[in-house]
Amino acid sequence: MNAPAPVDNDGRDVIERTGIKSSKRAYTAAEANLVYEISQTAKVINDNGFKRIALQFPDELLADSSLVSAELQRQSPDTRIFTLADTSYGSCCVDEVAAEHYSADLVVHYGRTCLSLTTRIPVFYVFGREQIDIDDCVGKLSVVVEQGTNILLLSDVGYMYKIEDIAVALRDRVDSPFGSVVTSKITAADRVYMPSSETNDIQPGRSWKLPNEHAIGDYTILYIGQESLTLTNVLLTQRSKAIYSYDPRTQLLREEGAKANRHLGRRYYMVQQAQDADVVGIVVGTLAASRYLRVVETLKTLLRQAQRKFYIFVVGKLNVAKLANFPEIDAFVLVACPENTLVDSREYFKPIVTPYELHLAVTRSKEWTGDYITDFRGLLDEIEDSSQLENDEDDTPHYSLITGKLKQRRRYVDPRQNAESGSSDLVLANKNTEIAQYLGSAGAEYLLNRSFRGLGHDDEGNNTGENELPPALAAEGRNGIARGYNNEPHTFQ
Repeated sequence: MNAPAPVDNDGRDVIERTGIKSSKRAYTAAEANLVYEISQTAKVINDNGFKRIALQFPDELLADSSLVSAELQRQSPDTRIFTLADTSYGSCCVDEVAAEHYSADLVVHYGRTCLSLTTRIPVFYVFGREQIDIDDCVGKLSVVVEQGTNILLLSDVGYMYKIEDIAVALRDRVDSPFGSVVTSKITAADRVYMPSSETNDIQPGRSWKLPNEHAIGDYTILYIGQESLTLTNVLLTQRSKAIYSYDPRTQLLREEGAKANRHLGRRYYMVQQAQDADVVGIVVGTLAASRYLRVVETLKTLLRQAQRKFYIFVVGKLNVAKLANFPEIDAFVLVACPENTLVDSREYFKPIVTPYELHLAVTRSKEWTGDYITDFRGLLDEIEDSSQLENDEDDTPHYSLITGKLKQRRRYVDPRQNAESGSSDLVLANKNTEIAQYLGSAGAEYLLNRSFRGLGHDDEGNNTGENELPPALAAEGRNGIARGYNNEPHTFQ
């Protein structure tokens, strides 16, 4: 008896997969109170009368979740507390979907966050407190910048509690005095954001106020924190004089100018790929960030005006296998928070662009000056001010920087216009390519161009079906697993 044929993958890699490691940052209740601000969180819960509390931890902080939950439950005994471990989208966004499954009336979000505001459930952010050597940071910065340099301080959320102390140390530096020192603010810090409150003054993201005579180009940005999507977002969106990052864990200071240029060059390449796309997939990558529905509707209007076909997808967390199921899509646009929308899509089969990049691609009168927008509010203002949602009736081919050739775009008609014009009668009278022409169905057009379209759909010959084989009767198939079906011989050790 022969053994089953060996397979390359026996599933062991899935079982032994490690993923992101979670390490403990607090070993006692006292340490947890200090790092995760449990007493302050309990006061917020008790003062506002919240009863069902969802604690959202990123993967790297899950090791402390049980200790934090138990201590918070002790200080808020009249509440029910549960932990959200696996987020629907990125861990930086508040997972309103999972919280609503348990009827939570408050989400406490721990760790790094994109600071996007929720739309339905109140949220309280706990940033945590990372350690930093302020003297080392200020000393190294004073060596590489000129005297009188204006400094704008930005930081990851874990270092925000020290940002004013860093600013004071910079202003008091005697041997290398700096110019103006401005700190960023997070209005959502230490406060509960209530989506239903009409008088809420909390704004998403970070904000700062420069002196009246200064602009962002007059400042050098010092970012405190590790390399992350937050830093990437800063590199793309802020056109400052220079950008330095300081990592408190390694105590390394480096200039990020070259990295910013590489990022911008890569994103410009993505714009050119989106410009060649005739069929676009709008991927909804968040259900929590405010105004995401308005962004989706605006993108749909832009694509209709440009006479490009679009489909909408809600796929949760992105991966290559999910998007590879839609080969008819030429490019995807990801509607997500300012940090998760920046996807390095080199391993994907089709490019993934941001809403701003799609706006640049489909608006012929718009040229990229190097400015970059990732937040929804700035994007919507930019689209309304620049494009005015004009109709694109120009049939002139454009020169593609991707292929090096002139490209004539296909134009897809809005199905609603077909219904008004009565073109459905023409669809019934034609069998093949007119489906795509009159209904604007990119999926149908792609199907018609495939050599195999399913059993019983061979249209070779006269398209009358005379050469088609009759359908076969259903029969019982094999059972078991692919490594060794039950009807195959086995060898027992």
